[in-house]
Amino acid sequence: MDKLLKLLQNEWMKLWNKKGTWVMFILLILAVFAVAGIYKWVDHLETENWKTVEQQSIKEQQQSIDAGGLTKEELKDAKDSIQISNYRLKNNEPPIETDSAEAYLDNGSFLLALISLFGTIIGASIVSNEFSAGTIKMLLTRPISRAKILTSKLLTVFIFVILMAVLSWVLNFIMGIILYGFASGTDLVMEGNKIVESSPITHSLYMYLLSMGEIFMSVIFAFMIGSIFRSSSLAIGLTLFINFMGSSLVVFLSKYEFVKYLWIANTDLTQFESDYSIVEGLTMPFSLTILAVYAVIFLVASFVTFIKRDVTA
Repeated sequence: MDKLLKLLQNEWMKLWNKKGTWVMFILLILAVFAVAGIYKWVDHLETENWKTVEQQSIKEQQQSIDAGGLTKEELKDAKDSIQISNYRLKNNEPPIETDSAEAYLDNGSFLLALISLFGTIIGASIVSNEFSAGTIKMLLTRPISRAKILTSKLLTVFIFVILMAVLSWVLNFIMGIILYGFASGTDLVMEGNKIVESSPITHSLYMYLLSMGEIFMSVIFAFMIGSIFRSSSLAIGLTLFINFMGSSLVVFLSKYEFVKYLWIANTDLTQFESDYSIVEGLTMPFSLTILAVYAVIFLVASFVTFIKRDVTA
């Protein structure tokens, strides 16, 4: 364990000694400020009364129900929306103000995409760069198991991604407070047949946590490709291609039963929060199981290749 911790510390220092890591760090901070500025500039030109908005929502949801053609999930969402709107109107419970720090937290999706990109780059290059720089020979000839060396590199990438995610959430929240302050109103959700108050902050943290599943899978896949083929460009390019084209491929194959067993159909865990899924029949436990299986396969391929590779390769 002591050797692993020392390796982890060494990898962490090597990571932050690279200019590219600091560039990513600065770009993330700039992205937070940029998104905040754009959001403040273009947002909320409407000044509609919240009661008018709720009444219009009830009308639109009822029209959707009457028109038919909704899935079970969509029908449930429509009915829940009507119940919540009626509850607000009856009890004079306005929703969370859109001009508020709590509502602003929902703008973190762009930042998560950026973190996924940065994690993919680090994951793809942390092993392959050792080969391209020629430092892998010195690293592998040390009296330390190759499994521990690779584990330290993988943990370094995970810690980096988690650090960036925490940083982005905290900065996003701070910018929301600076721009808007805290909100009045309540956030209501359906739990079974009851309407209960929800915490926007807790919900935002939960959505961040769900999004980490997709980010970690991208990192693990890029880490595997970079470890096996010793090419960071191939790993980055292939991972980004799958991320960008994955949804389209899932839609194209959605009529086939086997698609739900593909990892790209299960990476978006936030779909279960919205009760909308491209592939029918997916559940949170099922998707987590599929992702775990693929993660094990990717990691086994990475470790087996790395451990068996000739030091002089």
